[in-house]
Amino acid sequence: MRLREWKFAFDDSGSEHIVTDIRLYADDGEKIELEFKPVCVPVNGDLQWEDWNCYDSIRVYKTDYDKLLLSSIQSVFPVVDPTPNSWGLQEEFDLTSMNFMSRADWSRIIEALLNRSNTATDQEKEFFDLFIKHLRSFMEVSDCFCIEGNL
Repeated sequence: MRLREWKFAFDDSGSEHIVTDIRLYADDGEKIELEFKPVCVPVNGDLQWEDWNCYDSIRVYKTDYDKLLLSSIQSVFPVVDPTPNSWGLQEEFDLTSMNFMSRADWSRIIEALLNRSNTATDQEKEFFDLFIKHLRSFMEVSDCFCIEGNL
């Protein structure tokens, strides 16, 4: 398993967060990824790009998410977008855009991943353990979450 952490600043305010790239089977050159992140829901309800890009996040690349994560994520859909500018019911997971979800949906993903890890190899279990640890830590800072794809 390979990890890379880097700091990301989205404006000149000095605000930074850490993005962790995690790869098990994915080639170092892969660019297509899913980014998992908590959302900072603004008091005024006007959700902006910065609100789902202000906390630490974790990225998983296509080979790994296809092999290890996608079936668990898809199993919780449909979900209702819990954000103030809600898109309403999201019938299926969208690999090309943002997928907002509630704490309950996030917990269901974690539960599905824990079940999936029961049949995993030792290396895959290490991947799942680290990945689930990040997802759980996000629940300490928010009740709203986003999985954003760039396919």
